[in-house]
Formats: sequence, structure tokens, C-alpha cells
Amino acid sequence: MHVFRTALKIVAAHRLYILIYLVLMSMFGLFTGQPSDSTTDQNASSAPTVAVIDRDGSTISQGVASYVESVGTVQTVADTKRALQDATAQNTIQYILIIPQGYGNALEQAANNGEDAPALETIVSYKSAEGSLMDARTEAYLNQVYNQIAIAQSSPAEAVASAQETMAQTAEVKSIEQDTTPLPNNLIIFLRFSIYPIFAFCVISISVFMTTLNRREVAGRLRATPLTGFSRGTQVFFACLTVGLIGWAWITAVGFNYFKNDIPANALPLFAVAAVALLAYAITSASIGFLLGQLGLDERIANAIANIFGMVLSFLAGAWVPVEYLPDTVVAVSHFTPGYWASQAIGGAQYAASTSFEALSPLLADCGICLLFAAALFAVGLAVGRTKASSAV
Repeated sequence: MHVFRTALKIVAAHRLYILIYLVLMSMFGLFTGQPSDSTTDQNASSAPTVAVIDRDGSTISQGVASYVESVGTVQTVADTKRALQDATAQNTIQYILIIPQGYGNALEQAANNGEDAPALETIVSYKSAEGSLMDARTEAYLNQVYNQIAIAQSSPAEAVASAQETMAQTAEVKSIEQDTTPLPNNLIIFLRFSIYPIFAFCVISISVFMTTLNRREVAGRLRATPLTGFSRGTQVFFACLTVGLIGWAWITAVGFNYFKNDIPANALPLFAVAAVALLAYAITSASIGFLLGQLGLDERIANAIANIFGMVLSFLAGAWVPVEYLPDTVVAVSHFTPGYWASQAIGGAQYAASTSFEALSPLLADCGICLLFAAALFAVGLAVGRTKASSAV
């Protein structure tokens, strides 16, 4: 195990990378997901902060605006692109409804002609469930208006009044015990953010020790030992996996210990699935570091690739901006990156209906897709290494 121990000693000697990419970046990740006072009761117990921008001014648009404002806590926001971006980025408003000009007439015509209702533009906060619930309520309200016009042949004013009356009705609710409780949103934000530090740490650390091992003087000493090429390659492979496991174990331990009071006991299996997704991504990051090491890139180039490429992958994974807010073209591209599948599994684990195999198998499948990227990259790295070895003979 001489090569394996040497590789880990090289990683340990570069303490600055460990400090920056594991310790400091994970601490910064904790600031992005501050724990809430309650565990997971973030749902409908409090009214969402809402804002309505009515560019239409019709009876229907005024009706839906009135309904949204009656359910939520109203905050004003300017009808400018900059103001809307700031409100979304700062999470000051959980639900923003934008009613375009001509919406009322378009909805009325669609209902009379039996066509699909026109869409509204909404901006929903990804840091809480209140915004999503408000969006569902708005859609239900508009369905009531649409049906009144289409079926009852009501006027817009009559349809709005009927919808207001219907949505104001309440029913007796009986709570039922769920199999699981959703994971705290702050933990999910932290785990998704950690996609970047895990990638940077693995890629830089592995590239550094592989570059060192491939130096002529070091490689000469290793060839002088009674090691077969297979044994050396196996030890390098396990050293890469170990680096990935170190990064994963640190992030998982920090996240669990910091948010453990917010994780209900029945949600521990969901946390385990999220941890598996992060592990799959750590292994994929290790495979990328292995490939770069086989290419013989020096430390500075590996550092640049780790940071730039790591940020791009994190962005495409939805680690910083929800995938739902990205353009369709960008979302399509993100499907071809490992971080997207890891992030999907992490996000899916948050609200999994149960811990049954049927509920968790799609999330584990996402983890499997991420691991396929790792296998392919390791294979390419091995091919590159064999090509370089044969050309050196």
C-alpha cells in the first residue's frame, strides 16, 4: 500500500486546500442555510408574503389580485425587472403574481371557446413551501372563474363573485399521521451548496497527488519497488475514492450535526438518501480529478478548472438558483451533468411521501445516473493512462 499511503500524505501536505475548500466553504454553506426555530412546520401555519403586479386592470385580474392579497401578507414591489430580481434573490417576497395586459379578455375567450386558459407569470420562493401553496391556491381560484364562464355562461363579474365565495368556504380537516416529515429546507440548501466545495476539494487534491506521483523522479522510485502496474493503478484508484469519501464525510457530518435538531426521527431515511446522492457526486468529482491527473495537468491549471468548472456545474445543478428559474435551454444542458441528478435526488428526498422502496427508488435511480458519470470518467482516465504509458515505452 505504499502508493496509497504516499498519495494521502501528499493530500495532507496541502493543508491549505483542505482548509479553504472543506472547512471554510462548508462554514460558508452553513450561512446560506441558517436553521429555523421550528423543525419542519414551515407550511400553511403562517401567511405567505405576496405581491401582485396587475398590468391588465380587468374585472378578472382585479378579482384574482384581491384573492391573493386576502390570503397572503401584501408587500409592494416595483414593476421593474431589477426590483423583481432583487425580491427573488433576497427572498423578501415568497410569491409574486404578474398579470399581463389583456389577461382577463384572453381567459374569457378561452373559456367560451373551450380552449386552454392563458398562463400567468409567477415567481415562487424556493426557500419555503408557502409560496408553492399560494401558487396552487391561485390556480384553483382561476379554475373556478374559468369553469363559471365556460359551464355556467357567467359574466366575468359573476364568475369572480362565485369564485370568491367558493374559495372562502372551509371544511373540517382531520389530521392524519404521515410516514415521514419533510427535511428542513435549510439543510437541503446546505447540501445543494456543498456540491461546489466537494467538487473543488476532490478535483484539486487528486490532481495534485497524481501529478506528483507522475513526476519522473517519483515515478522512477515507484518503478524500482516490486509493484505491478495493476497494483499501482489499484492503489491510485482507491486513493481517489478515499479523497472523495473524506470530502463527503466532512460535509455530511457538518450538515447533520448543525441541523440535527431540525431533522425529525422519521425523516432520517430521507436524510440518508440525500447523503447517498452527495456521495455519488463526490465519487464523480473524484473521477474527474483522476482524469485530470492522468492528463498530467499542473496544480495551477487543476485549480482553475476546479473552481471555474465547479461553479458552472453547481449553477447547472440548481445549487444557487433553482432549476425552475433557468431558461429551458440551460435546463436541457443541465441534464447532461452529474450535479443535476445529485441535486434532483437531494431535492426529492426533502418531500418524499414515505420511506418505502416505491417512493425512494426514483431518487436512488438519480443517484445511479450520477454514478454512471463517475464510471465513464474513470474509464476515460484509465484509457488516457494506458495510452500515455504505451507511448512512453
